[in-house]
Amino acid sequence: MVKRKIRKTVPLPNALENMLHELLQEAATLQATDIRLAADKTAAAWALVPAPRFNTNCTLMVLNDHLLRLLDAGRVQEASNIAGLWVADIESSPEPVHDPRPYILFAASLLYLHKPTEAKTILRMARNYGARKWDFKGLPLLYWELFTHPQMTDAVVMERFEQEILQPIAQQAAPEPFELHPFIIDHMQPLLQQGHSAFAAGNYEKAARAWIRALKQIPDPQAAFGQSLTLNAAIGDAFFLLRDYHQAMSYLEAAKANTAEDGQTNAFVLMRLGETLLEMEEHWHAREYLLRAHMLAGEKLFENEEQPYLDFLHTCLKPARR
Repeated sequence: MVKRKIRKTVPLPNALENMLHELLQEAATLQATDIRLAADKTAAAWALVPAPRFNTNCTLMVLNDHLLRLLDAGRVQEASNIAGLWVADIESSPEPVHDPRPYILFAASLLYLHKPTEAKTILRMARNYGARKWDFKGLPLLYWELFTHPQMTDAVVMERFEQEILQPIAQQAAPEPFELHPFIIDHMQPLLQQGHSAFAAGNYEKAARAWIRALKQIPDPQAAFGQSLTLNAAIGDAFFLLRDYHQAMSYLEAAKANTAEDGQTNAFVLMRLGETLLEMEEHWHAREYLLRAHMLAGEKLFENEEQPYLDFLHTCLKPARR
């Protein structure tokens, strides 16, 4: 057995630690009612962790929650990519931590990708680094049993994985989005076109008025209709360009709350929210949304934004680029 070695973690500022704790607590509260939103909250926490991202005093806390939320939300490849990078960072260190939890979470993500043989290999590494039952705390029993019985066949592993892990998650799946009646869609079309024409001409106030009238055609609960995300985002954008930031916030928040199209992961909405919050001098929250938008869509999303927003974003990104 390889003796565990310890490398010193980089401490984060207390204010940032507190913010990470708050985001993770919000995610825990949301887990029972909105799996996708819970994953977005932990994604926001991970986006705030600066370099060296995989070796801070908060890395284990954040990634333990984040990877499990991603897996529950169906963002499996994203979870596996992060877990793989985490393990690679540990393995490449001259004095690796060899805390087995990252390896266990990586193995879990590989099962979600239907790679039981690879998962067994990673669990074998965890065994070599001294993993014990407490390292599997909070995880399905299958992972511990696979760890202690590596001879379990791949077919049995995947059959149990389906029954014990995937099926319970499927029962918590988000409801199907509502569909608008074709009559309502036809009635909205002229208003949508008026808004697009006015917006293209730079008449943002006229565009907002037309889109608000169109939005009113959508019945409650509006968040269950995909069209309301597009309209709320467009109206919020128009008010943002009019520098009416309070009005912009109202509509952008409604777009973010859309459940039909998962507004929490709409990069444009998150970017505009961040910029609006920056104008309202809510710098910490602006940072959260801008980093989330950047994480989802990269630099290209921001290429046409005004310089003050780019400067603020790059300031937020600096710790991760050292």
